Amino acid sequence: MTLLTRQGEDLRNGDLAGLARSTPALAQALEQLRRTPPAETDEEALQSLRRAARHNAELLGAALRGVKAARAMLAQKPDVSFTGYDASGRTAQIGAARPSLERRR
Repeated sequence: MTLLTRQGEDLRNGDLAGLARSTPALAQALEQLRRTPPAETDEEALQSLRRAARHNAELLGAALRGVKAARAMLAQKPDVSFTGYDASGRTAQIGAARPSLERRR
């Protein structure tokens, strides 16, 4: 449950690095749970895990829809760009490529 809670927090906070760090441990825990199911007396705990996993799946779905919407919006405006920073900290134009030669009228 701790891993699912952490995953949910990472999703809500947009912490992709945290999400990437916690995913292998969560996958391993789920595989272990699959191999060794708990006793029937742990049905309430299993229901809590299912609810948390379902909630995280909904968060992941919402994040995916957001990324797809952003990609579609950017695809409609290929000339959109902004100034950001490269790996060495210098400003760089990100987005639409501008020709090195421009025709003057």
